[in-house]
Amino acid sequence: MSKSFGTDIILEDVSLLVEKRQKYALVGRNGTGKTTLLKIICGLDEPDQGQIHLAKGANVGYLKQEDSVSGNLTVYQEAQTAQAASLQLKTRLAELEKALESGSSEELLEEYTLLHEHFLDAEGYSLDHDAKTVLLKMGFEEAEFSKPVSVLSGGERTRLALAKLLLQEPDLLILDEPTNHLDLQATEWLERWIKSYHGAVLLVSHDRRFLEATADGFYDLRDRTVKTYIGDFAQYQRIKAEDDARQESLAAKQSQELAKLDEFVRRFMNSQRTAQARGRLKMMEKLAAKKVAAPSHDRGMSAGFGKSVRSGDLVLSCSALRVGFRSETAGQVELFPPLDWTVRWAERWGVIGENGAGKSTLIKTILGEADPLGGMSKLGANVQVGYFHQDVSDLDGDMTPLEFLVYEAGMDTGPARDLLGRFLFSGDDVFRSVNKLSGGEKNKLVLAMLVQMNPNLLVLDEPTNHLDMDSRSALAEVLKGFGGTLILVSHDRWLLENTVDKTLDVRKSGAVTFPGGYTDYWVKSKQQGSPARQQRPVPNPAADQLQSARGSARELSKEIQKQEKLVAQIELEVADAEQALKMVEKNLAELPPTADIFDLTSKHQRLTEEIASGLAAWEENARLLENLKSKQGPADHLPGVSFR
Repeated sequence: MSKSFGTDIILEDVSLLVEKRQKYALVGRNGTGKTTLLKIICGLDEPDQGQIHLAKGANVGYLKQEDSVSGNLTVYQEAQTAQAASLQLKTRLAELEKALESGSSEELLEEYTLLHEHFLDAEGYSLDHDAKTVLLKMGFEEAEFSKPVSVLSGGERTRLALAKLLLQEPDLLILDEPTNHLDLQATEWLERWIKSYHGAVLLVSHDRRFLEATADGFYDLRDRTVKTYIGDFAQYQRIKAEDDARQESLAAKQSQELAKLDEFVRRFMNSQRTAQARGRLKMMEKLAAKKVAAPSHDRGMSAGFGKSVRSGDLVLSCSALRVGFRSETAGQVELFPPLDWTVRWAERWGVIGENGAGKSTLIKTILGEADPLGGMSKLGANVQVGYFHQDVSDLDGDMTPLEFLVYEAGMDTGPARDLLGRFLFSGDDVFRSVNKLSGGEKNKLVLAMLVQMNPNLLVLDEPTNHLDMDSRSALAEVLKGFGGTLILVSHDRWLLENTVDKTLDVRKSGAVTFPGGYTDYWVKSKQQGSPARQQRPVPNPAADQLQSARGSARELSKEIQKQEKLVAQIELEVADAEQALKMVEKNLAELPPTADIFDLTSKHQRLTEEIASGLAAWEENARLLENLKSKQGPADHLPGVSFR
C-alpha cells in the first residue's frame, strides 16, 4: 500500500498483517504517517495503491488521538450507546413481557424465546455492571455518571470515548495514544484489559512502559515503509538495532565497492583499458541500482540547561495548604486534605496521582497562579522559577517560534535560531505561526524558552504530551543534566523512573510523600496497599520489627486466615450460583409447555447479577489476601528467628 499528498510520499509499499488476538504496536517518530496509516485501515482514507482486506464480518473500533463525544446525554447514557444492540433487545423483551401478561400467543412466545437467547449470548444481564466498571476504571466517579456530556473537559470526553470503545469490544481495536488523558491507575488497568482482550489490538503510543506491558509485536514505520518485529519491546529494540547495524555495514561496503569501481572507470575510460572500464561501468550501474540505503537516524533534541544559580536551601514550603476552588453553585471546593510539603535545594520530586485529584491546581497554587483556600505556601530565597504549563494553548498563535524567543525571551535573532535548531526547528519552521505547529512542536518551543531562562526551580506539568519516544528520551537526558531543583508532574512512568528521586502522590483522600523514586514507591504501594493519608511515616524495619514482631505476626496470621476463609466462602457461593444458572439455562433451552418463562428469566437475571457481584467481591478480597501475604516475612512463621 502507498499514499502520497501532492508530491510528498507518506507511505510506500507498506504491508502488514494483524491476526486474531494479536496485540501489535505501530511505532515511529512524529510525522512519519502513523495516523494516516490508521485512517486507511479504518476506511477513513483511501490508499493511492494497494488494498486493505478485512475478514468477513469483522468490525473495527478506532480511538483517534484527539477523540471526543458530544450531545446532551449523560456520561452513563453515552457509555451505554456502545451497547445499543443489546439495549434494543432489552427494550423489546420488556415490551413482549407486558404483551404476554395481557394474553399469551404462540407468535409472541416464540419471539420472546428467540430474543432472550440472543440477549443471553450478548451477556445482556451484565450491561449495567460492565458500563459502570469501565467508567469507574476510566476515572469517572459514580456521582459523575449523571453529568451531561456537554460540560465535560476535553480529557474527560476522550476518556468517555475510550470507555465506549472498550464496551463495544470490536474484532480489531485501534487505539491512537490512549494513555494521553489517563492517570497511572487507569493506565495500569487498561494494560491488563488489553492483555486479556479476546480481539486484536493495534495501538500507537509513545509510553514506553505501556508498550512493554501490552505489545507482543511491533510495526516500525520509518522511511515511508513498515518493518515487522515479533516479540516484546526489549526484543524489538534489540533486533531493530541488529538490523540497523547489518544494514549500515552492508551500505558501507557497497559504497566502498562503488567508489573503487568509479575510480577505475574514471582512470581507464578512453585508454588502452577502455573495454575493462566499460565492463566495470556496467557492474557499477547494476550495483548502484541494487544499493542498500543506510538506515536513517533522525536527529534528536540536543539542548541542555546551563549551570543553575544556587537558591537558598529551602526552595518551597507548604504548611496546612488547602488547595481547591470556589464556585457559585458548590461554594468552596477543597480537592484534598491540607498538605504539609517541603522541597529543598537540588531535590527532584515526581508528582503523581489520580485524575481530578488536584495536581495541576496544586502547582498553580504554590506558584501564585491560583489562590489557596487556606494554609500557607511560600518559595525560598533566590528561587527563579521556570514553569511548563500542561496546556500550551495560551501561546500567542500569531507569533512565529523565532518571534516568540526574540520578544518573550529577549534573545537576538542569531542565538534564537541556533536554540530553535537544537529543538528541531529548522529552515522555514522558525517562520511558521504557532497556530500551525503540532502539539509536540509547541511543547518543544516552551522547553526552548525554559532552557533560555535557565531557572533554578524547574516545574514541569505533563511535558511529554505529544512528544514521541525519542523526544521523551532526549527530554530525560536534559532533565538528568539539570543542576537545580525539579518538580515533575507526569504520568510517564519511564520518565519518572529516570529523572526523580522523591515522590508526592496527590490523592483525594490525602497526599502522600515518599523519600524515594517512582519505582520504589510503586513497589511499596503494592506491598502495603495504596497509601491513603498524607505524610505517613516511613517505617524503620529494624526498630518496628524488634518492638512488635510477635504481636504483629500473630495478628497478621489471624487476618490472613480470616481473609482466606472469606475468599473460600465467596468461591463456594459463586460456584453454587453458576451451577444454578446452568440449570436455569438448560430449562430455557428445553422449555417444557408448563414452564413459567417469566420466573425462569427473572431467576436468570438474578443469578447473573449475583455471579457478577460475587466475582467482583472475590477479585477485591483475593487482592487484599495477596497484600496481607506479601507482608508475611520468614520471621512471621519460623520460630526462633530474631531481627537484627
